Amino acid sequence: MTLLFSAEELANMRTSQTDHMMDMCEVLSYTAGTANEYNEQDAPTYPTTYVGICGLDMRPGLERHGADFTTIQYDGTLRLPIGTQVKETDRIRVFERFAEFPNDLTYEIVASIQRGPSGIRLQLRKIVT
Repeated sequence: MTLLFSAEELANMRTSQTDHMMDMCEVLSYTAGTANEYNEQDAPTYPTTYVGICGLDMRPGLERHGADFTTIQYDGTLRLPIGTQVKETDRIRVFERFAEFPNDLTYEIVASIQRGPSGIRLQLRKIVT
């Protein structure tokens, strides 16, 4: 008995995961600002590095991480296809939700990126502008 997934099982899980992602989003990659003439950091920019399918779950939650039980509070969870390039400093903008176009759903990543066998999971906090 082996506890490893076969290549076929992994492919099926990834296909099933991707087939259930009903939203469209973009990953906004953090780029540090440059120093101005007073050696102060200008605002960072967030150019788009990924546009594609995702799955947003807007249920808030609370988790405790690490040996010191650091509390992480989040406004939603996002699933991305396996292999999507994303960093913890990036932002996520959901621009299509269930074939509708919400006004402003922009989030920051508040916890470590979780990579499973079929996809990537992010815990998000809404950015209020």
